[in-house]
Amino acid sequence: MFQHLLAGAAALAISTSAFAQDRCEEYPLAPATDPAVLGFSETDIAGLNQLATDLDSTAMMIVRGGEVVVSHGETDRLIMVHSLRKSLMSGLMGIAVDAGAVRLDQTLEELGVDDLIGLSEEERSATVRDIITSMSGVYIPSAAETPQMRESRPERGEYAPGEHWYYNNWDFNVAGHIFERTTGRNYDSAFLRLFAEPLCMPDFDVFETHRQHAPGTMFSAYHMRLSARDVALFGQLYLQNGEWEGEQILSEDWVRESTGDYADTGWPGAWMGGYGFMWWKVPDEATSEEFGLPQDLYTGAGYGGQYVTVIPSLDMVIVNRMNTDIQGGPRMGGRDYTRVLQAAIRAARD
Repeated sequence: MFQHLLAGAAALAISTSAFAQDRCEEYPLAPATDPAVLGFSETDIAGLNQLATDLDSTAMMIVRGGEVVVSHGETDRLIMVHSLRKSLMSGLMGIAVDAGAVRLDQTLEELGVDDLIGLSEEERSATVRDIITSMSGVYIPSAAETPQMRESRPERGEYAPGEHWYYNNWDFNVAGHIFERTTGRNYDSAFLRLFAEPLCMPDFDVFETHRQHAPGTMFSAYHMRLSARDVALFGQLYLQNGEWEGEQILSEDWVRESTGDYADTGWPGAWMGGYGFMWWKVPDEATSEEFGLPQDLYTGAGYGGQYVTVIPSLDMVIVNRMNTDIQGGPRMGGRDYTRVLQAAIRAARD
């Protein structure tokens, strides 16, 4: 299955909006016919919609049991995913690993990965696993690096590969390069073929993807725009352990392994203390109990308020989007998103 998908991921100069009209008659996640059966009363839904309004959310969706319980705002608006791109890339990497195109224990040296500045022998010993857990030990400038990343970046050679977690755009950008190099496919057309088409993402447009370059490095950042409806489908795929309408798009093993907890980030908050393969995790049982969040919860997150959270134990996906094209417009930080998670979880548990 995975080899077939990779072989068929040829570059397609078309928009899946047209594709969706031809093949996908309805959005795959139907509105909930009886939200109360799913644990959401009319009061719960009204409260969640009011919270979304109070937080100036551009779009919010809550899906339980494959049915849409809350659909707030412009759920069809294409919005920059920002760092949510990393969890999307984790999915692409999973297909490459499942297909045998790349191994997690392969080193940068084995893959022929170097950069303009020239990597040291120790840096070239970093594995694919180190890259996708943001523990490569390569501390050099990268595309899409923020001032905060530059300020917190360790000194070059300070830590060996696999020794220290640092939120490193160099790692995330190299993950995209490794995917393209090992599969022979561009990330945008591959995402179209491997995710947007089979999941019937109604709003994805391959022309709404681009790469961001930076001086001093050969690796670009991979960006795209997705709607809340598109992101909810990606989250639902993970909730269903990679299976979609009888097809195993991602292996169950990859979904389980990639959403495990491999690194202690040291970051504060309810759901960013642990890190998997480019997914954020609730770090421990104590944090889970303190904030009332299931420990199996995992989240993809991007600048300004781009979130998707999957909660297997509650059969639930939660999505929020903020339109960052609006200069000086509203943003949603981690604390406010935690409020959204807590409100949705309380409703589902009651």
